[in-house]
Amino acid sequence: MKIRTILGTLGAVAIAASIGTSAGAAGPTVIKIGSFTPSKAAYLNKVLIPWLRKVEADSEGTLKFQEFWGGALIRSPRKQWEGMLNGIQDASTIIPAYTSKLFPDFTYYSLPFLFRGAGSVEGTVVGWNMHKRGLLGGLDKVHVVGVYSNDNGGLHFNRTVKSLDDLKGLKIRVPGPKQAAVLRQLGLVPVGMGARQIAESLNRGVIQGALMGWSALSIFRITPLLKSHVDLPMGTRAFFIAIHNRVYDKLPRKAKAAVDKNEGLGISMAIGTFYENDGRRLRANTAGRSVVRPDAATQKELFKKFKPFHDQWQKDVKDGAKKYQAIQEILAKHRGSS
Repeated sequence: MKIRTILGTLGAVAIAASIGTSAGAAGPTVIKIGSFTPSKAAYLNKVLIPWLRKVEADSEGTLKFQEFWGGALIRSPRKQWEGMLNGIQDASTIIPAYTSKLFPDFTYYSLPFLFRGAGSVEGTVVGWNMHKRGLLGGLDKVHVVGVYSNDNGGLHFNRTVKSLDDLKGLKIRVPGPKQAAVLRQLGLVPVGMGARQIAESLNRGVIQGALMGWSALSIFRITPLLKSHVDLPMGTRAFFIAIHNRVYDKLPRKAKAAVDKNEGLGISMAIGTFYENDGRRLRANTAGRSVVRPDAATQKELFKKFKPFHDQWQKDVKDGAKKYQAIQEILAKHRGSS
């Protein structure tokens, strides 16, 4: 009996040791991160992918990101959020404007003349701080690691435009309904579509122009098709980087600590600053294409035309006045310190 007891005990120990070894040798937790953004996009290779490597290193081998760029998992920009909820991908960079009904708080990014300069830095500072204050709804199913903005959208055309009067009747791509309402005030005819459709639509004559950040023109190979630009602060596009809670909540302790350590204003500003600098560079170097830059007096009149959109936003969004005030407070603090 003693021999059997001893053998039984040794067997249990051996099994337990085997299980422990197997669990320890299972390898890192893999997070599938996907985006419609092309794999050669500069911001991916210069900012986001190095950030992924940093998180992996800090996790001490407990976490690995498996990357799917260029729509490898989900081609449509409008389906990235849905695909993350459905488990096709675990993490993604999301553009709220493509599903604005799900993220109404983010629609302030479409307001013209809200952010100064190229707009990316201000938009990023506001975005992350609004998130930390709990003023950006719709994010309860995900863990947000960054909120950032690209640069102020310009109006880019495949024909020569010499003044704002030349815009009337031209069909122009817009990413969402909020931007469409704004551009109708300039006499333009908005056509909703994703960024990946713009180049082909310009070639086929479906549209004559596009509203988008200057920094996105080269990413989607639109620049060679253009002949002129209108440089106005027509609003930016918000992005957030998120990991679904079903994945984040189950991360090993060291993996979760690595994500938490590297999330926040740091990564948000790294991408926002990249877009800011890129936007400024592209505005300064248009390679012979014509640029309409309305003077200060014209811009002042345009702001009067667009101010009702700011007022309406506060009425349309839940607690809109409170949120708009928070935006202005964040901007004032940022501008006072910069």
